[in-house]
Formats: sequence, structure tokens, C-alpha cells
Amino acid sequence: MRTYKWFLAGTILFGTMTLTGCSNKPAYDVKPQGGIEQARKILDGYAKGNPPGSEQMSFPEIVEDVRKADAGKAQTLEQGFAAISRNPRNAASQAKDLLKKL
Repeated sequence: MRTYKWFLAGTILFGTMTLTGCSNKPAYDVKPQGGIEQARKILDGYAKGNPPGSEQMSFPEIVEDVRKADAGKAQTLEQGFAAISRNPRNAASQAKDLLKKL
């Protein structure tokens, strides 16, 4: 008799979980960041003291993306990224200056 009650309780629990387990969650629409937004995010990290890392490999792609929208800002960004790559120890001050120009 005791086994039957546990079996019945397990069956009810399993049935409840099966019926309610899959819920429809709302889909989130994620928009890709543009070049300026990517550059500002990276530069903001540098300005806060984060050292330059592997994201430097994406600098040319970011510059080209910005160039499609604004050639002047792309030139400024290209020069700023080059300066940061040459002297990563001064990345924080260079990033702050570059953020002001963007």
C-alpha cells in the first residue's frame, strides 16, 4: 500500500512537470553594435584601467565599419587605435582623449 502511494505521488509529479515544463518565453531582439558603439565600449574599458588585449585584432574591422558612416571619425579612430597599440601603458589617457573626439 505504501509503495502504491509513492508511485501515485511520483506519477502526479512527473505529469505536472511534463505538462508545465516547456513554457513560451518571449524572444529578445538583439541588434548588432555598430562600429562607433564597439569602439566606445572598448575605449571606455581602457579609460577605466583595463589593459589592451586581444580585442586589438578587431581594430581594423571596427575602423572600416566606422569609415562607412563617417570617414573623419574613422581616421581619428584609426590614429588613436594605432597610438594605443604602440604604447599600451598609456591606454587609459589615450582612450579618454579619443573618447572626447568621438
